[in-house]
Amino acid sequence: MNYFGLFPKYKVNRPLSEKEVKHRLMQKQRLNVEPHFQLCVIKMNSTFLESVDKWYGWRGSLLLFLLPATSIPLWFMLAMISMAVAEADGWRLRPYDIEILSITAVLTVPTILAGLWILRKDCFSFTHYPIRFNRKKRLVHVFHTDGTVSTTSWDEIYFTLGHMKGLHEWEVRGHILEPNTSTIRSTFALSYTGPLNSNDIDPGLSGPSKFDFIRSHWEFIRRYMEEGPEAVSSQVQFCMPLDGRRESIRVGTERVFANFASVPLLLCVVTWPLCAFISVLRIFAMRTSKIPVWPDDVEKDCKIEVDDPYAIIGDEIGDRVAVYPEAAAAAGVEFRERVEEAENPRSRTVTLKVTK
Repeated sequence: MNYFGLFPKYKVNRPLSEKEVKHRLMQKQRLNVEPHFQLCVIKMNSTFLESVDKWYGWRGSLLLFLLPATSIPLWFMLAMISMAVAEADGWRLRPYDIEILSITAVLTVPTILAGLWILRKDCFSFTHYPIRFNRKKRLVHVFHTDGTVSTTSWDEIYFTLGHMKGLHEWEVRGHILEPNTSTIRSTFALSYTGPLNSNDIDPGLSGPSKFDFIRSHWEFIRRYMEEGPEAVSSQVQFCMPLDGRRESIRVGTERVFANFASVPLLLCVVTWPLCAFISVLRIFAMRTSKIPVWPDDVEKDCKIEVDDPYAIIGDEIGDRVAVYPEAAAAAGVEFRERVEEAENPRSRTVTLKVTK
């Protein structure tokens, strides 16, 4: 359950570290790995690719920990107040009770307030924080947690691997640097996070292995921006149905269970009740959050070309569909499932057949 970047936030106003320089990912350098979309795509076309944020897959899980963390102190504080009032003479509390209530407030109120602050990270916010990769204008639009949007040139972003020590997971981070310096002004992350084995942390001349899904996800984004949608369309079978709407209960539930799709069967059975409970909490988190809306200037920069054969979007259950089916058919673009076993169980793939 990875909420790194929400709390604690990414450290900014600092120079790049040695590891960030060492693990830099270059926009023009093609890696010898199979691209993986990792359930990130909301919609894709020849103009832009829109991705979900790294926290989307775990929405609702914070409530799982906040319920006991806030309800128990709250119950204890209310119980002490009830006891003090019951023993009071009218509305006059005994000095002893005042002292007890003061100590109770000191112990419980900060915990309750902290819980409510964290609650705002999962509920009463936005359903997701999309990222748009505009291939035509070579721009990256990032929707931030406070509702603001930043736009940066794709070529000016410093991409590198980032390590979350406490979670033992890695991700691809995009650093926005101060002009002509190595000072980080702001940071965002691509949607996929996961572990890396020791060989893939520093692959050397041998390059990353087929199990390096961090770089595979980076390569999916990189190839789209550098080579176009035809280079990665074969990887996208599902488009998360979030364009201007909230996810359905079914989609939200499936997304929660997808987090454990690659674990052993026994662990999958053990975590099933946990996933089911998180799915219920996710409904509350999503229904209390607003749908993000891109500013007009971003929408203006991201106009989809009419009859774009590569324009795809998710239907109500997330299956990808062509925005212009006649154009796709006329261009010889066919969608059919690839009969092969994916190395990463989270990623089901299809083959995109283009006939010239």
